[in-house]
Amino acid sequence: MKKGGLEQVLGSEVGIHGEMLRDLPPSRSQSPIAIDQCFCCRYSWGNAWIMSKGFSAMEKSTSLPLYSSNKNATCGGTRAQQGFVVIDTQDRSKKSQKLFSKCLFLQVSQSFSFKIMESKASQSISFNILVEKEKNRVVFVESNKDFVDIIFSFMTMPIGTIIRLAREHSLKGEIGCLKNLYGSVENLDEEHFKSGFKEIILNPRSAAEIYCRNLKLNLNGSNNGKYYVCRSGNCSFVSCTESACCRCGNPLELEVILSLAPEDDTGFVKPTAHFMITDDFQVLPMSTMTGFSLLSKLGVMDGSKIEERTVNIGKDEVLKLLNCSLASRTPFSNTFMQPPIDKTNVVIHRGEYGPRTDKPQSDMNTTTKHSKINLKLIIHKSNKRALYAEVEENFIELLCSLLVLPIGYVFKEFPSLPFKGCMDNIYKSIQDFGDDKFFQSEEMKAILVDPKLAPGLACCNKLIGIEEAINPSFSTFRSFFTTRCSELSSKPPPGEAKMSSGFMKGPSMFMVTDNLLIKPISPISGISLMNRLKVPLSDVGELEVTMGKDEALRLLVASLISGSALTNAFKSFMLKEPQQEP
Repeated sequence: MKKGGLEQVLGSEVGIHGEMLRDLPPSRSQSPIAIDQCFCCRYSWGNAWIMSKGFSAMEKSTSLPLYSSNKNATCGGTRAQQGFVVIDTQDRSKKSQKLFSKCLFLQVSQSFSFKIMESKASQSISFNILVEKEKNRVVFVESNKDFVDIIFSFMTMPIGTIIRLAREHSLKGEIGCLKNLYGSVENLDEEHFKSGFKEIILNPRSAAEIYCRNLKLNLNGSNNGKYYVCRSGNCSFVSCTESACCRCGNPLELEVILSLAPEDDTGFVKPTAHFMITDDFQVLPMSTMTGFSLLSKLGVMDGSKIEERTVNIGKDEVLKLLNCSLASRTPFSNTFMQPPIDKTNVVIHRGEYGPRTDKPQSDMNTTTKHSKINLKLIIHKSNKRALYAEVEENFIELLCSLLVLPIGYVFKEFPSLPFKGCMDNIYKSIQDFGDDKFFQSEEMKAILVDPKLAPGLACCNKLIGIEEAINPSFSTFRSFFTTRCSELSSKPPPGEAKMSSGFMKGPSMFMVTDNLLIKPISPISGISLMNRLKVPLSDVGELEVTMGKDEALRLLVASLISGSALTNAFKSFMLKEPQQEP
């Protein structure tokens, strides 16, 4: 059978709940076609029903894998859902030696469903590090593909996910003022958001989540690959959020989990590749002379001053490396050496931030009038600094959209970014590697160097300009020989405004401070802020600003590397425009 439909998506990693296939001939080759809804539990072989069996609550604890070469994936029953698995089999007739294709049609009772459950990935990875003992620092790390795949996957992680993980694990370190932004969105009342969108912003999905799910240590979250479909067999609407409604009005409550074909499920780099990783996250091909060069640059000429160590890391250490790479130039030393070495003093660069200069000018000025955003800056006139901004809901949508962007997009657009940490070195290393020599395919490299917005988030992409990933497709089996394909749709359910019109309710007014704290607008709060900052009311001015794509990108960069996002993003406006009295 040719690979296509859900076989291409799911591979052969499906098992079933209970003991229902124990009487099937083990010699038959089976591969899954689809997951869909049903109302009973029956088995057929060709046109003849061979078994009928129901489920009981006691059977939930047992599972039996299909006759599959992959023994790490099984399925289990869950209540309040429906589903079935269709298995295609091939039987060679003894008389004619012709190959016939038959289908085993498995339907499951309404109270239970078959749900793909990934086996738990390895909880730790080990690799060797070379340490300079006297200065208590890591010179470089030697690693195979397992660890390199993990740090390469950092490029695909939404900024909001990185902030959420740091908060959940109480990791110190600031990412500009984006932590303030995340906390403010978290504290905003649900009434400001259209249904389900606050959760989407605070727990953004990665466009590459399906490629990261089988990494040895996956930081992208437990919701990877889950999509929701309609209970009706006549609908083809798919959503990445369970709270959405189908176009027919029914809730999208049936969960399907998409998986890759086996050949696409092996990470980003080739399994035989080995690498050296410097303390500042430069990833290099393995080479003795490169090792000598790194020692020479650090002034280490005596072999007795260095030693090899083996470290075992789990999710906590990877999270610390991720966090340190945003705020330090020595994440390995900060993570593995006790006590940690002194941090390098880093100056926050202030001033002008713009997109990469190699873009055609036409690409840098494509913002249409209807997508521009107007706001009022309340500024400290003598210091040319923004105190706060008075904005409508469209500016808050822009700020929220920063949280769903993959961080690799920032390094793509701003290759010379004055970044406080060293995560940008990962992006540069990926760019420097050839497509064929180290990566599984050109597609795998493209996922890392050209990260995209997760499907269905087009509403978060008004000014920034990042591309949306291609919508995933899936197949459902409606009869023995008929398949039907559906795609994730960005269209809203009936009665909702178009998603392209935004995800916040309006009209609403907010005040946004220089460090991106968001509150509903309040003159009292504004005056209190001026008093705390000791700014005389006579030295306060108002500046009207119209934002386009270039200003939005400046705000993105300023929020990532500075604690004064508004001042740095709109410095040019404050320098050349006369200020009005508020």
